[in-house]
Amino acid sequence: DINNWKEKKVVLEIGAGNGNLMSIIKSHTSINTTIIDVDLPETISHSVLYIVSVFPSAKILMPNEVESIKHKIDFQDYDFVFLIPNQAHLIDDDFVDLSINVHSFQEMTHKQINEYFNLIQRVGKNNSYFFTSNRGEKLPSEGSYEKETTVLPNRFSDYPWNNSNEIIIFEICRMERLFQLDSVFIRLEKIKK
Repeated sequence: DINNWKEKKVVLEIGAGNGNLMSIIKSHTSINTTIIDVDLPETISHSVLYIVSVFPSAKILMPNEVESIKHKIDFQDYDFVFLIPNQAHLIDDDFVDLSINVHSFQEMTHKQINEYFNLIQRVGKNNSYFFTSNRGEKLPSEGSYEKETTVLPNRFSDYPWNNSNEIIIFEICRMERLFQLDSVFIRLEKIKK
């Protein structure tokens, strides 16, 4: 229950989009949470604007600031940390309490998905959580749906799941079923090391 977090927690969201979920998590955890967003630079620009408008006094670390700081950064000194994908290696091992990905693995290449699963397993603490919600099957977009593609679809069942993790929930999302034709799966795991 995130409302009962007594000690500072770290949440990693991969592909936070416009920042809606980050803002909800922060609103319900107050000062007890550092939220790290790893996303594309063009998307981070939108989420930062939204987060600053909702949390004007938040302490925020931007990707360009990460590059300019010469000493080791303690991400827990910040409310929000924004990183681009090639900065994800800066997140310490066994540092994150909750990792989240909602509807962006389905847009990535198989290689990118594999890299993020490795990241989640590396940075997640033992007994931390990993939640994801993505379509059951989707062709990753390559800019246009009008041309044929040789890219294989991303299948939720084929993601590089770590067999040592404990599956807590694995089902078709009941809410998404109400308004979307394509099946969306949700999975919550407890990371085991």
